[in-house]
Amino acid sequence: MNHVDKSDSFDPEAFRRKISESRTSTPDDAGDNEVELNPLARKIAQQFREDTYSPAMITGLLRLGEFVALVTLGYIIHALYLDVSMRALYVAVLVGGAGLGIVLLQLADAYQVPALRSPLRMTPRILAAWAAAFAAMALALFFFKSGGHYSRVWFASWFAAGAVFLVIERQVLAYAIRRWARNGTMERRAVIVGGGEPAKELIRTLEHQPENDIRICGIFDDRDERRSPSI
Repeated sequence: MNHVDKSDSFDPEAFRRKISESRTSTPDDAGDNEVELNPLARKIAQQFREDTYSPAMITGLLRLGEFVALVTLGYIIHALYLDVSMRALYVAVLVGGAGLGIVLLQLADAYQVPALRSPLRMTPRILAAWAAAFAAMALALFFFKSGGHYSRVWFASWFAAGAVFLVIERQVLAYAIRRWARNGTMERRAVIVGGGEPAKELIRTLEHQPENDIRICGIFDDRDERRSPSI
């Protein structure tokens, strides 16, 4: 019977010693093997170090800003037409109406980035959401028999002022968002995993979208040059 030479077989004790040595190695030893980026990779990485405004942060601040602005408009009209001091009934309608308007604008997709960049297309939907909020308030006042406690002039003036504010404010915001997108201040950054022809088609599709705010930072692919070319 032939005997198999086991001199090169797996040695568990040697493997454990190797792991313990790697764990007890000092950080200075690891620093000796640091890999430096080439100049082109370093230049590309430096482009994405500047702080940007994320779309989620912009839309969140926009909701809060519009709520405060609508409440302020209602209070100013009340102070000019009725009195500076406001009764609790007016406060409830003021806060509830502004909050309901923001909720309906959210349900109408008025806080999506493409909608913010195209205010003219979204104007009918914005006005419809604001009108629906006032219709719901008027219906609630009717059923609670509280309509006589409120000024109809104040109610109508607040609706008209809020509608004008939303239309003008969305126009100004659209200009600012387009400028931020052009300067790279407001953008969504993405990395494509996988190159080749599918990645090329995806990039071309994103480039042809008129309201695209996605910036491709790079492509990760560990395949060879034949399946995923460098350029």
